[in-house]
Amino acid sequence: MRVLVIGLGAFGVWYSKTMRELGHEVIAIDQDETLVDRHVDTVSRGVVGDATDRALLERIIGSHLDAAVIAAGEDLAATILAFMALRELGVEQIYAKAHSVEAARALEQLGVTEAVFPELESGARLAHRMLSKSILEYTAIGEGVSIQEISVPKSWEGRSILQIEPREAHGLQIVAVRDSLTGELALPPDPAQVLTPSHSLLIAGQDEKLERITSAEDSKEKG
Repeated sequence: MRVLVIGLGAFGVWYSKTMRELGHEVIAIDQDETLVDRHVDTVSRGVVGDATDRALLERIIGSHLDAAVIAAGEDLAATILAFMALRELGVEQIYAKAHSVEAARALEQLGVTEAVFPELESGARLAHRMLSKSILEYTAIGEGVSIQEISVPKSWEGRSILQIEPREAHGLQIVAVRDSLTGELALPPDPAQVLTPSHSLLIAGQDEKLERITSAEDSKEKG
């Protein structure tokens, strides 16, 4: 995945760091040369410049960009201008940091993919959710280990936890099962419960093992 990060404040840096650790290309732009120099090892490429400059963005983006994250959300006008420039360049997935509910509403009305509150969601969580539609929530609990809420994989539908054997077959532990129709959360889950499309799973394990499950589901959706 190739992403552009606008703004190298705390949120932008942590998001960039997480994406790089996950093996993705991160291009970052900030007007502060000191910040760009300080975090040059955190990103794939750092650029000093104005992210509202369409011509500059066009040169930076090149021929392909999967997504952009506008992480400098203190100046709503600048965020909107950067969003409009990115839209004109054909970038479809644009996430933007918002500093207030009103700002988030304005950005959502413009058509941002998601307005992000740093107080509620860290850059690391956003990075993991962007990489897979199957991941509903992500919480790191250790180095390379997390609890994720994911949609029930298609191959698991109509089967019980006992039949799936997540620990033996995948090295993962299903912590709870949530029913989106009733809002009920089974914690711990009934091993004999048959999983349906209305369920989501709170599942714990190593990120690489969880990624195998979510990546397989994403591939099926694309296919």
